[in-house]
Amino acid sequence: MRVRDIFGENFKCVCGKEHSVPSIEIIESSIKEVPNVFPEAFFVADRNTALLVNLPGGRYFVFEEGRPLATMENVKKIAKVSKDFPEIVSVGSGSLTDITRYTAFLFGKSFSCIPTAPSVDAYTSSVAPILVNGVKKTFKAIPPRRIFIDIDILKNAPVDLLRAGIGDIIAKIPARMDWTLSNVLNDEHICDFVWKDIKDLLKEILAKSRYILERDESAVRMLMDAQLVSGINMVIVGNSRPASGAEHMISHLIEMFHEERGEIPPLHGLSVMIGVFVSAKAFELIMEEFFLPKEHFSLEERRKELLEMFSKEKVEEFLKTYEGKKIPTMINLKIIKESLKGLYVEYFPQLQRVLNILDVQSMLKKYSKNFLMKIVRLANTIRARFTVLDVLDGLNLLKPFSEYVFNEIE
Repeated sequence: MRVRDIFGENFKCVCGKEHSVPSIEIIESSIKEVPNVFPEAFFVADRNTALLVNLPGGRYFVFEEGRPLATMENVKKIAKVSKDFPEIVSVGSGSLTDITRYTAFLFGKSFSCIPTAPSVDAYTSSVAPILVNGVKKTFKAIPPRRIFIDIDILKNAPVDLLRAGIGDIIAKIPARMDWTLSNVLNDEHICDFVWKDIKDLLKEILAKSRYILERDESAVRMLMDAQLVSGINMVIVGNSRPASGAEHMISHLIEMFHEERGEIPPLHGLSVMIGVFVSAKAFELIMEEFFLPKEHFSLEERRKELLEMFSKEKVEEFLKTYEGKKIPTMINLKIIKESLKGLYVEYFPQLQRVLNILDVQSMLKKYSKNFLMKIVRLANTIRARFTVLDVLDGLNLLKPFSEYVFNEIE
């Protein structure tokens, strides 16, 4: 059973829960047909994506920025200009999709999207990460009614958006391992259907990532399919657990650091790539039993380092989240290794190869070692979700790991 075969249906899953799959129409055609497909919709684009579509007069808003941030201020802006239109359609990738989706949800409108790059899995999602007073929060929203795909637009997206797309989709591998960890250590419910639905696509992307960067049509289509499936998996489970673990916490912390300073952060999938690099090293440390000396990272040290990056108000909010976490004091590494062995053996050699193809080192070198080390030490503070970073934290290895992981950076 595949997700595309059960759009609009409910089914009893092997995980024991009943899942609902939204009804989404996927249209593949030339982007010239957009005005005919959405005759009563209001369109939201940025100055780059607006050049790709013949936007109908009086029915669109174009952000002056090339990359508008998904902020509550921009949500309010779209709510104001979209007025009484029954449907809002985003023309773009991650942030534009999130802005439009959340606006539609808040004001009872339909939402559809026109992806302009296979760069994120947000298109089919039903949640929206939005910046509220500088803190990224994930809100309930709605999945799209329709997704309009022009493969020529997708394969000719800027190469960094293709890199970002691969970075975001390969994150599903460490995210699955994080979910498995929490299932084993915290008895968190886990769903196998959403993994079976995407795991073969992930293998194909790992094998053909170079073809995606070369704009091979079938490879780019495969990446886009994987992004759509990943988004639907989040809808099925009801949260982002199938798609997001420690690697996304690292990405979100980097993004919030830039946004705190009024800077445009890296493309989401590129900062996620940094997170995948760190998560891969963390799982390698556990699975290969590398020795690191233990050193406790105290709450006061954590507070001090957070205050060097964020306002006191945000820091206290982060610490409240962290203090509410369930971090086991007794961690059985043998049980952990047994539970992760299959995933580690099957995916990690290819994962390391793809990180090299994506040139993850070029992303790491954009930051100082000290900054990256702080990000690793602090990433598990910002969200209640249990991940491999919490395992290292519970073992008093988080601080030494933060120094070890970037040893090879010049």
